[in-house]
Amino acid sequence: MSPPNKDLVNLETNVMENISVLPKPYQKPCPPIHQVVDGIRSIEWAAQQGLNIIMWIPTVKALKIKFEAFRNAKSEAEKRNVPMGEGISLVRDMFVADTMEEAKEKAGEHMVNYMRWVCHWRGLGNHMDPGEELPVTKGKLDLLSYDFLHKRNMLFGTPEYVIDKIKELKSELNLQNLQVWSNFPGVKHEDCMKSIKLFTEKVMPHFKEDIDTEVKKVS
Repeated sequence: MSPPNKDLVNLETNVMENISVLPKPYQKPCPPIHQVVDGIRSIEWAAQQGLNIIMWIPTVKALKIKFEAFRNAKSEAEKRNVPMGEGISLVRDMFVADTMEEAKEKAGEHMVNYMRWVCHWRGLGNHMDPGEELPVTKGKLDLLSYDFLHKRNMLFGTPEYVIDKIKELKSELNLQNLQVWSNFPGVKHEDCMKSIKLFTEKVMPHFKEDIDTEVKKVS
């Protein structure tokens, strides 16, 4: 801070202890705030502060541990039995095509290139199952490939495949909020639009009863 402000920062530890949102939101009470989290400490902290959370990359097995940590911390903080999945949004990379091969051909390489940039900083740890050990390689991203990623966390494939993967998320995690990342650098615009169209017309109707929205179709 310049200059240091004791009302915001502990001047002995240099830890920021007070922060506010400016400008203040018009909506009252304040709209639900979502915090992007990864580690258990940040997950539990968000639950204790009454924040919702967003997660992205981990496998289903790894997510189960994180979902349970949030549920337990939120239950303790709010003195109630919080259902699994409440307050959590999960982001998944999505590309829907007529065949599995087409999904890989049109978006697979672009997805891997994009993930190389992400994993350059993160490594591959976030993609691993609990207790999993990867083969030792010379470079930290030598194992990164479409096949490595696809089985772990991608919604890439036919509508039927994507439907099954979403059903798995609901069954294993009681997932209530799914956000899809639907465009990747290098993917052709028309391919991206076709993917989104297939998702909305072939996938979403299978979860119609789960959608709670006031958004109206205007055209």
